[in-house]
Amino acid sequence: MHHVRTTTTAATGTLLAALLLTGCTAFGGDDPLPTPTGHAAPSGTATPLGDDDSKSDTDGTAETVTERQAVPTGTVVAETDAVSASGETAIHVRVLANDRGTFDAHLSGYRTTRPQPMALEFRRGAAEPGDGWDGAALDRVAWTADEQAPATVSLADAGTHPDWLRSVVLVPAQSVDGDDTDRPWVGTVLAVGALRWSIPNPYPDLRVTTSVARPGAYGYAFDASDQVLAGTDGTPVRYRVTKGDDRTTVLERFGLTSEELDWLNPRLEDSSRDRLVEGVDINLDPASR
Repeated sequence: MHHVRTTTTAATGTLLAALLLTGCTAFGGDDPLPTPTGHAAPSGTATPLGDDDSKSDTDGTAETVTERQAVPTGTVVAETDAVSASGETAIHVRVLANDRGTFDAHLSGYRTTRPQPMALEFRRGAAEPGDGWDGAALDRVAWTADEQAPATVSLADAGTHPDWLRSVVLVPAQSVDGDDTDRPWVGTVLAVGALRWSIPNPYPDLRVTTSVARPGAYGYAFDASDQVLAGTDGTPVRYRVTKGDDRTTVLERFGLTSEELDWLNPRLEDSSRDRLVEGVDINLDPASR
C-alpha cells in the first residue's frame, strides 16, 4: 500500500495557511490561471492505494458478500462535489449500490488548473482544506498529472452501510520519482466534499443498555459526559476494552447482537478467538458511528 505523507515544515504550513486564507491557489503565484481542464483522456493506469477489495478462494473465484443489500442495485445513496477553496480543482462523486451487496463511487468531471499527481480518499470525519495526512482514510486511489481520474472506486471496504464516512477529499499525491521539492503542499487536503447519505437505518429503535461488569466484559463504560458508569444506571455511549474481554460477553453486557455491534463500529478490530483488542474504545452510540 502506498501512502502520501505530509512533508511540509512549520514554515511551509504557515505559507499554505496564508494562501488558503487569502483565496490564492497554492499552485502558482499571482499570474492569471489557465482555464480549468479535465486533461486529455480517461486513466488507464490509475492506481488503487488501498487493499484489493476482491477476495479470492483457492480456485480463483471471487468471494461474494452474503449480507442483504441495504438498497436496490443502482440506487444513488450519496452525491457531492469535492471542490478546492479557490474553485479551480474539483471532482464529482456519486455513490451507487452495486450488485454485490456493497457500493461503488462513480467519479466524473475532474478538472484542475494545474495538473499534478492527485489522490482521492474517503474520510470518517469532516475535513477542511489544509488538513494533513489521515492514516485511517479509506479506499484511496491515485492518478498522475497526465491522467483523468478513474471512473469508479469500490467502497467494498466500507461494508454494507458506508454512511459512517463523512467526507471525500482530493489530496495532491507524491510524484513517481519522489522529488516534490517544488510542491510543498503534497499530502495536504486541497478539495473537500461532504457526504450526505440516504441509506435506511437498519436499527432505528436501537437503545443500548448496560448491566454489571463481569469476567469477559470487565472494562469501563462511559456516558455522554465521559463519566464512568457504575452498575446499571445511565446510558453508555462507549466501552473501553480491558484485558481478557471477549466479544460474546461484551455483547451480553450491553444487550447487543453481533450485527448491531458491527454496525455501531464499522472498523472494529477483533483479535483471534473472539477476543477484543485491549485498550480499544467501542462505540455504543448510534449517532456517533
